[in-house]
Amino acid sequence: MSSLSRISVFLGVPVALVLLTACETSSTNEDPNAFSDGTKDQIEAPFPCEDGKALNYDCSNVDLFAHLNIYELTEAQGGVYLNDIWGWTDPETEKEYALVGLTNGVVFVDISEPAEPVVVARLPESNLRSKYKTILPTEYPACNLGLGATERSKAISQGSSWRDIKVYNDHAFVVSDAQPHGMQVLDLTKLREYSDEVMTLEHDALYDRLASAHNIVINEASGFAYATGVTQAEVCGSSDESGLHIINVQDPKKPSFAGCYIEPATSYAIAPGYVHDAQCIIYDGPDSDHTGKEVCFNSAEGDVLISDVSDKENPITISLKGQANMQYSHQGWLTEDRSYFLMNDELDERNLMRNTKTYIWDVRNLDEPQFIGYYEHETFSIDHNLYIKGEYVYQANYNAGLQIMDISNVANGDLERVAYFDTQPTSDGSTFDGTWSNYPYFESGMVVLSDIETGLFIVRPRL
Repeated sequence: MSSLSRISVFLGVPVALVLLTACETSSTNEDPNAFSDGTKDQIEAPFPCEDGKALNYDCSNVDLFAHLNIYELTEAQGGVYLNDIWGWTDPETEKEYALVGLTNGVVFVDISEPAEPVVVARLPESNLRSKYKTILPTEYPACNLGLGATERSKAISQGSSWRDIKVYNDHAFVVSDAQPHGMQVLDLTKLREYSDEVMTLEHDALYDRLASAHNIVINEASGFAYATGVTQAEVCGSSDESGLHIINVQDPKKPSFAGCYIEPATSYAIAPGYVHDAQCIIYDGPDSDHTGKEVCFNSAEGDVLISDVSDKENPITISLKGQANMQYSHQGWLTEDRSYFLMNDELDERNLMRNTKTYIWDVRNLDEPQFIGYYEHETFSIDHNLYIKGEYVYQANYNAGLQIMDISNVANGDLERVAYFDTQPTSDGSTFDGTWSNYPYFESGMVVLSDIETGLFIVRPRL
């Protein structure tokens, strides 16, 4: 189906198809396909952002290429929603794929022709219920906090609200929370076998020493994965204590348990030591005391937690720091020079009735990280996953959609919004609806967005 004739299908129920045309030419002289370096992409956007709109979506400096609704992604008539998203570029064919998390699995979309994306395969979720004790969904800690407390999340009868995906060595690694699931491993080169019919894939391996995990973090430089938010496991993770469940994935189809890191001194809502998300790197930043070490920057509920995980059998805490008004340290990302850590707080908008705020931490001294201020957004929406590429942070803020900020003045605690694309233009409220996440790392410049209720968006910023 042409992107010219696509409009949303809400909860998988088709609505009338309407032929849509792009907005009239902007009154400015700005080339809608020009990049900041003066070059011009040869692929023109079917729906350029002009006069603040791309189709019926509010925007600034972000063009829309395509939208696939939930039915187009899943063929489900209802009850399926989106969550996380990641990306993979095939090193052989150079095709770009969006890896889209669903409440009941993962769907793989070829976006190499971004105006005409193609669903090529689906991976159903695993089933570990025979190995792990069955507990009520409400007994999983995540089900009682934030998104988990919503009626939509509680009403899901197949699967879970949460799924997280990362890629290493041409393999996808998939975890899920609030159910026994383990970590699926899928060889992504199978996507080359697509031939006009959507494939149903089986995982190549299933790591089952954990049941549930909220997120999966992979340090591609070391070949180790870090499962976070593990509250049901054979080892390293329970509702009584949690942290980083460390897995060796250097041989992707043979993942093995490598270690456990728990810092019980964290301020927590779910469990002592609980880490919600992390970024782990071989440290190459300004603090020479830690150069060459494998370091994780953890969003740990009430704290930012920095840990040295070089020795998997004896990981250690470098520092632990909170902030007075922090409600829930959800996720964060380092600037490329490793000097600053930008973090989102998932509960402050609701709990404190305030505008969206992005936290800025100075981490040039890992032993003494310093909070230097907030960037205050213009909306009340809840901030969610953010990623940094070059001089920009790409932040998925639920009802406010994709927000892109220039971070060139981050040292002074100052960000500047330079672009946005709102997948939910009728609301900026602090509810758990709208854009869950984004992936901004394709060489083509495309960014893929996962909207919980309305599907996959393929956009390109003009920066």
